[in-house]
Amino acid sequence: MNISLHRLTVPGPAWLAALAVAAALAAPSIASAAVPVPTPARIGAPGQAHAGLLWPADPTARYCEPGALASGPAQAPDQAYVVPAGDNSDFDFARDGTFWFAPGEHTLGDHIYDQIIARPGNRYIGAPGAILDGKNKNLYAFTGDVADVQIRYLTIRNFGRGRDNFDQGVVNHDAGANWIVEDNAIVDNDGAGVFLGSGNRVRRNCLKNNGQYGFSMYRPPLQSLPPGAQNPVPGRSAIVDIVLEDNEIAGNNTDDWESSTRCGCTGGGKFWDVRGAVVRGNYVHHNRGTGLWADTNNIDFLFENNFVRDNDGVGLWYEISYNATIRANTFINNGWVSGNADRGSPAPAIYLSESGGDARLPSAVSGSDKLLIHDNYFENNFSGVSIYENANRFCNSNGNTSSVYCTPFVHPALIARPDPQRPSVYPAPVSDQHPCYTGIGNDATQQRDCRWRAQNIEVTGNEFYFDPAVVPCGLSSYCGAQALYATGVDNIAWSPYTVKQVQDDVMFHNGNRFANNHYYGPWRFAKRYGEAIGFSAWQAAPYLQDAGSTTDGAPFNLIDAPTATLEESIGLWTPWYGSAVQRADVGHSGAHSLQVVAEGGYWGATVANHPGYLADNGAKRVSFWVRHVAGTAPLPANARLRLRWLKEDRTPATGDEDTSFSDVFLNAGSDDWTAVSALVQPPALTASVWVQLIGSTDSSGHENASFLLDDLVLEDAPH
Repeated sequence: MNISLHRLTVPGPAWLAALAVAAALAAPSIASAAVPVPTPARIGAPGQAHAGLLWPADPTARYCEPGALASGPAQAPDQAYVVPAGDNSDFDFARDGTFWFAPGEHTLGDHIYDQIIARPGNRYIGAPGAILDGKNKNLYAFTGDVADVQIRYLTIRNFGRGRDNFDQGVVNHDAGANWIVEDNAIVDNDGAGVFLGSGNRVRRNCLKNNGQYGFSMYRPPLQSLPPGAQNPVPGRSAIVDIVLEDNEIAGNNTDDWESSTRCGCTGGGKFWDVRGAVVRGNYVHHNRGTGLWADTNNIDFLFENNFVRDNDGVGLWYEISYNATIRANTFINNGWVSGNADRGSPAPAIYLSESGGDARLPSAVSGSDKLLIHDNYFENNFSGVSIYENANRFCNSNGNTSSVYCTPFVHPALIARPDPQRPSVYPAPVSDQHPCYTGIGNDATQQRDCRWRAQNIEVTGNEFYFDPAVVPCGLSSYCGAQALYATGVDNIAWSPYTVKQVQDDVMFHNGNRFANNHYYGPWRFAKRYGEAIGFSAWQAAPYLQDAGSTTDGAPFNLIDAPTATLEESIGLWTPWYGSAVQRADVGHSGAHSLQVVAEGGYWGATVANHPGYLADNGAKRVSFWVRHVAGTAPLPANARLRLRWLKEDRTPATGDEDTSFSDVFLNAGSDDWTAVSALVQPPALTASVWVQLIGSTDSSGHENASFLLDDLVLEDAPH
């Protein structure tokens, strides 16, 4: 590989300003425990001009603060049944009408199934200070598959005995239709605080510290109808027409279900199989998991004016779903925990997974048959917006976690397992009798309709801020990234889809577009398998993304911050052969650096992440600072940093081990810090880069030579 090498020894104070800039761009991450206080959202910033919308500068739905909730009537309404404070186990709730809970604490008895079984049209309202307390004895507060129930002005707490109610709700347990749940504190319960059913309105509640979710929902799925002229789309939604508005949804998943079940089912709240939803003005924060999650055949959603911050996982996840508008929301500090827990996932503020727009489906609520993300504010989330598709996830594939659901375009939309007692496993189909197996190989319509597709997505007019000195990026190569990518494995013999085809569709053919956004900080842009490129490469052919967008020009580093700067830890550095490595208590721009001792005639140290960092074949610039350790033997002249380029299959990018690398010599002869930089050209088939430090000598006098290396940067070469 040809390189262009530049070497500079720093003589004195004239370089201090440059060093400060370098330190800012490669600054160490702050520990996640030190949560910064963000600056107010930048109302009126350039990104707002596209639609004239305002994202919220501060949350308005602070209903979990003392005194914030509206109080109910101090006197019982006319003809209401008065529910006295105390033990209500013998109170007759099996009547029609309005029930007014007097001030004070109310209990339902000692049995786990002591509960209020709602009746159609009933109203349950609390006086000021009315509390319905399950005492960690009862499982549910309000149950019954009935319609038109109202619940207002109550504190509903302590239902469930600890890790109870998995995938169940405490209020509206059976997801009854047309319930109104307003002005309540639903807190400290197991499972989900409230379930939603069709026509539900959930407004101005505090949904806090519940065991699994603040809210959730589930109704048995409906089988599709045979398609016809009057019914071109056969699929039907189990829940329709819901409003979740102006709630505070905070601190949920206190039972940490994810760590024990790996269920993908925790956080602020989840929507499931819903058509038509307005999600507006909610304050969603500090949930142990995803903030807002719409999973499986959700259609026609509007998310607007929500304030989503400090959730452990993704801020807003829209998964195998359709037609949504996400506008004028604020996302701050989301994904820090999940981003560090899974270095192979972007942990973005907004995650669009196998989701997109389709003109065949309703769009009256969202206002678009696309998936639109516009005029939102993003600050210091683990990453930005990820558009993703798994090549192995499609209808009737056991690679689909919602395994018995099909897309709404295929009949039957519910898949019957031929032998439920012995279900098939991956890579076999869920059913060998379903059309998304019997016809998928040669029917172009089935091939189109059996997939959930990341398509017709527009990310425009948003404001993205990212400061790597604030976000705890750890070792993740996705931190501070926008992503438009797909993954998978070509190991389903009956699948007509290949990973490359899906990647090309998502990147080039599915109508996915970033444009007119504004970037501040060292953003990176992930493509195909997730390998990162810089802003200029992202805008250029063949990607042609973010037309009309602006950036402040801050470069990004392919190398994770701990490995690059050593400030948090030794990062991924490890001795390879004939060497010792340690984290030295002296640094170039910070307090630490990497110290390497060349113990033998042949020596090497490496970054222990084979096959390395995701990369591409664009020209790169590598730079670092190096110095000899005074009092040790001189380093041999051939001591060098080697960038080993690999293909997707982890073999040498050129096909030849002896030509699939770029070497940059250390030239560490001085005991003063010396800057080294070089331009390198990866081979055409490069998919990753593995970083090594190597050297050898045929003569004595170099034993135990030692050097320090710091502030390693590998970035796209400037155009």
